Amino acid sequence: MTLCLTSNQKLRHKDWSEIGEVRIGETMKKQPTLKMIAERTGYAVTTVSKALHDAPNIGAKTKKYIQDVANEVGYQPDRAGLSLRTGNTHKIILLMQLSDDISDFSRRLILGMARTLEATPYELVFHPVLPGHDELSQVQSIVRNRAADGLVLAQTAPDDARVAFAQSYDFPLVTHGRTRLAVPHAFYDFDNEAFAFEAGKRLAALGCKSVGLLTPECEFTFFAHLRSGLSCAAELNKFAIEEKWNVSIPGDNYLLWLRDESFNAVQSGTMPDGVICSNELAVLAVMDGVNAAGGKLGEDVKIISRKTSRLLDYLHPEIEWVEEDLIVAGEHLAQLLLKRVQGADPKQLQIVGSPAISW
Repeated sequence: MTLCLTSNQKLRHKDWSEIGEVRIGETMKKQPTLKMIAERTGYAVTTVSKALHDAPNIGAKTKKYIQDVANEVGYQPDRAGLSLRTGNTHKIILLMQLSDDISDFSRRLILGMARTLEATPYELVFHPVLPGHDELSQVQSIVRNRAADGLVLAQTAPDDARVAFAQSYDFPLVTHGRTRLAVPHAFYDFDNEAFAFEAGKRLAALGCKSVGLLTPECEFTFFAHLRSGLSCAAELNKFAIEEKWNVSIPGDNYLLWLRDESFNAVQSGTMPDGVICSNELAVLAVMDGVNAAGGKLGEDVKIISRKTSRLLDYLHPEIEWVEEDLIVAGEHLAQLLLKRVQGADPKQLQIVGSPAISW
């Protein structure tokens, strides 16, 4: 227990003793240890340790029993002690750019990862990258100083310098998104090609003759997948793709641009009758622009969006969506990285998640 005092604060001996222990009745509650769990369960300390580390050579029933007892007594692993004994930090760093145009993205990824890591000795550290800051230099610092045992990166580019640098040091990492690097790496990715294909096909079925793909991040790998899926849908269903909507504008500036462009396009009669939004905030910007210009959503303009939060559930008229479950994505990212830390082949640690469709 750590207690911070200012220079003019003093405690009597009695006060210190009361702070340093917690009493239940007349019995002092000690910090739970592996030995305590071993005594309660009847297993050896080494077996208890392996079970709490999810070792594959411990049976599922035994593992669950030991983990349940550990939770019951409030056992928490001593990460400082583990680091001294093993030379590992037992930290997983999630490095992510903070962006105003991604609704609830980081929170849901963190929730999924935290759920997976909760029963392990690993601590999840969220390392935000502020707009305008050099993310590559931060990756280099983490990798060179071995500040963590593993790294999670998001928003990947085709030739991602961050991933390539970590690979050059054989540093365990997993990405949310794919790259086109020659050396394979672990990843979990949403099937953006299927998302755009299904959305394009749906808009065509609703009578749309022109479709705009709305995303501000054309430099990332997922845009190429979106573009490929939409192109296939356009070829099969005979609709035009409006290219002017593919622009790279960061943060709130993109949302302002999108609202203004939607307003101007409705008034000038050049608005595509179908749009695909890569996130929910883009939907709000389009709706605002179309409504302000006197257009009718669902009639003049039909919208399909990627869904990553509950935001679309509260909009009227209802917006059709293709869902990426970011909590599940976070769970997969943590699971893949734990396996990579243990030495698994990254070729065997690659997952593309299927989209869920609302119609």
